[in-house]
Amino acid sequence: EANDEAEADEVPVDPFTLASGDITHHLYRWQEEHATPSNRDSTRRHRPRTRSFSALASDSEWDVYTPNQIRAPGGFRRQFVRDRAERQGREANIVTANFIDFIGLYGHFAGGDYPSDEDDDDDDESAESQFIAASERTRLLAARKQSRDLKATASPRKAFFLLVKSFVGTGVLVLPRAFFNGGLLFSSILMSAIAWYALHCMIMLSDVYLKVGGSYGDLALKLYGKPLKYCVMVSIVLAQLGFCCAYVIFVATNMQDLWNTLTDCKHQLSTEMWILIQLLIYIPLSFVRKIKKFASLSVVGNLFILIGLSYLLFYDFWSIVTKGPGEIVQFNPSKFPLLVGTAAFSYEGISLVIPIVESMERKDKFNAVLTASLVICAGLFVFIGALSYLAFGDKVETVILLNLPNGTAWTLGVQFLYSLAIIMSVPLQLFPAIRIIESGMFSGSGKGNPVVKWQKNLFRTLLVLFVILVAIFGAEELDNFIAIVGAGACLPLSFLYPVMLHYRALADSWYARLKDLVLSAVALFGLVYVTFISIETWGTSAPPLDRCA
Repeated sequence: EANDEAEADEVPVDPFTLASGDITHHLYRWQEEHATPSNRDSTRRHRPRTRSFSALASDSEWDVYTPNQIRAPGGFRRQFVRDRAERQGREANIVTANFIDFIGLYGHFAGGDYPSDEDDDDDDESAESQFIAASERTRLLAARKQSRDLKATASPRKAFFLLVKSFVGTGVLVLPRAFFNGGLLFSSILMSAIAWYALHCMIMLSDVYLKVGGSYGDLALKLYGKPLKYCVMVSIVLAQLGFCCAYVIFVATNMQDLWNTLTDCKHQLSTEMWILIQLLIYIPLSFVRKIKKFASLSVVGNLFILIGLSYLLFYDFWSIVTKGPGEIVQFNPSKFPLLVGTAAFSYEGISLVIPIVESMERKDKFNAVLTASLVICAGLFVFIGALSYLAFGDKVETVILLNLPNGTAWTLGVQFLYSLAIIMSVPLQLFPAIRIIESGMFSGSGKGNPVVKWQKNLFRTLLVLFVILVAIFGAEELDNFIAIVGAGACLPLSFLYPVMLHYRALADSWYARLKDLVLSAVALFGLVYVTFISIETWGTSAPPLDRCA
């Protein structure tokens, strides 16, 4: 009887005569094709349950992601970009991808996902449709696009690159003046100590993120509630706007000197006028909705910054060898607090820590990578600041490029290229502030609503105007202005909030709690004292160099 039943099971049946056979036939056919020889017969005779569909041999549309890959910035977008390159028969450009990944971090600043107003065009879907032929598996409706731009497969080397890029910015050019404010020996020691402090707080922040999860603001919300979250978001916005104001002042001062040199002071324009001229650039760029549009600008800008720093270091060495060191002091008791604010301004990468941790495949490697990158950056900061202060002494300018020899082709070229690099950086620094504020002000999308879209454009225009007005106010006191931004916005982000989060989430011993309380007290004292000294000494600095005076 058992043999008769087995033979009956082997009688072929036309699947299309069964209920819904035309729908289910290709599923069973696929299972039959992908079954291994060892289990094909057993599967045919005994199927305890319907096996889940898993097209591991199919295209990337059916790839299986781990939870970390789905949650990390860029899982879907990065997969699409790489698969499209494979379908076109080419390799993905890894070097360019690194820069684009860095740009993508600004779309998820501090680990938050602040989507654009969905004004993004549909070029991604149209590009995908060119390479994927329609089939039974083609979606009838396009899937919702993912806003994240990084995938959790970043290697330690790539994370190192992203961290170095996040730390080394325009702040390095104001360090020589900061060393003048603090004195050579004191500045070298304090910059190293602040680097350790920043490293410790960043590791704290990454540890809290790995345990609690979420963006910088989400961590504050989960551990302390809405008040601290609002403080974090306000500090991020103020820091980004402060960076933009300082960059605008830097460009105006630099371009004014360049213009006066080229025109032999025959057609002078004030610093305020050069600040206002930049409105023509920043207002249109502020309307950009896609962060990846700034990728090419970032690549070019970083190249210009590298050229400028190389020439500055070369001239510093040449000046010390041929003219000797300038007049320096080891400690400046009247203005040393300004150094603290400038240092906090320079170590500006705290808000990109969480996105970089998210992007790493081996998150346990982050602390070692962070330590290596920050040690290198701190050494570079101390080296550039001390060398330029040694070269120019008490004549060092807040905008160090003004100390370069006037009228030479190299100096003119470096001033122009560095100004272009900073102009390209301003929209990138403004982008997170715009996203964060818009996410709280507007609930609707502007993609299909021109009224909402132009309301947002009006808001962005007003925000750029605000940046310009603040820049005009602080144009003559750039070192004090940077110290105020560093103490009032960057210092809480880098040194206060991470310690508070660590105290609530991970401080499980009396020593850890005591250490966190001490570090919090130091940060609060620095915030109040440095801000007070920066305001009190406002107007006491020498005016910027005027070659036409």
